[in-house]
Parts: sequence; structure tokens; C-alpha cells
Amino acid sequence: MASKLAIYKGALRLLGPHELAALTDDRPERYQLDDAWDDAAAYVLMEGLWNFAIRSATVTQSGTTISGWDYAFTKPTDWVRTAGISNEPTFLAGFESYQDQGGKWYANVDTLYVRYVSNDASYGLNITAWPLTFAKAMEAYLAFETGLPVSGDRGNRNDLYQLYKARLARAKALDAFDESVKFPPAGRLVRARFTNASGKDG
Repeated sequence: MASKLAIYKGALRLLGPHELAALTDDRPERYQLDDAWDDAAAYVLMEGLWNFAIRSATVTQSGTTISGWDYAFTKPTDWVRTAGISNEPTFLAGFESYQDQGGKWYANVDTLYVRYVSNDASYGLNITAWPLTFAKAMEAYLAFETGLPVSGDRGNRNDLYQLYKARLARAKALDAFDESVKFPPAGRLVRARFTNASGKDG
């Protein structure tokens, strides 16, 4: 199980010998990590469609629409990036008739069903739910962000960034592997062919 202290210690190990016993230690490197934490967590969370951070929501129309669309939808306050949008709650049918613009979604249906990466404390920012691979990527990114203030070494920043990218790729690969196998919904062209061949949809 991941913890903030363990991630701090992992980041500091990448920067050289440092001692940190608790998140309350009065040490300059701890303050540097504190300063970098929120932005680093937001950035790494945005980098993938992480299973541990995905939540589903039903979104009803609100706000002013734009030309060509009947309804406007405000994104949830904890939205980071979209994993899927549908006009029905099972997400089994393909749905492409929407537009993402200006921080809102627009569609010609009055209800959208959305799966998205959330930065809520019970989802994406729930550190105890982070897989070890994600925590390791976070360690590397924190080390990259705080490397110069903590170690004073300008030469290792590129190495730390490459390590972060490698760990991120590993985390994404295992996260995708852990997801249950799903068949993508048929596109409009395929559905049209089946409809024309059989005379009915399905």
C-alpha cells in the first residue's frame, strides 16, 4: 500500500543519501517535496486513464448551449480527463454525437453518462489505492521536480525524467493489463452494415 512518506523517501533515494523519518520533519528537502506534491500528483494523474481513479457519473444538462447542440453539460468539479461518454448507462453502444469545448460537453440528448479520471480524495488522490507502479512513477517525477533544489545537481535532471517516463510506461502497461478485457463498441459504419443486411438493427 502506497503512502506519502514512502513516496517522499523513494524520491529522496533517487537524489542521494537523505534522512526523512516523518512528514513533519523540519528539513529543507521535506519542504521542497511539500511544495512540489500537489502539482506533481495532478500531472501524473493526468498522464493516464488509471483504473483506480476512474469514476462514473450521470450528467444532466445545465447552462447555455452553443449553435448546433441542444444541451450543454458542466463537467464534474473533480474531472481530470474523460475515459468514456455514452447516451446510455452501460456504455456498450458507441456514442460520438457530442462536443467538448470551453470546459463543457455539448450534445443533442438531455443526459450523458460519463466515465472519467477523478482527482477526488476517494479516487485519484486516494494514495492508499495507488498501485506500487504508479507510486514509483510519482517518486521519479517528484525527484525530477525537486532535484536541483534538494541535491544541487543540474546533470541528473534528464536521467530522472527518463526514469520517470520508463516508470510511467510500466505503470500504464500494468494498469491496462489489470483492466478486464472489453470489446470496443461497434462503430456507426459496422452497425449500418448489419442493419442493411438484416433489415433491422441487431
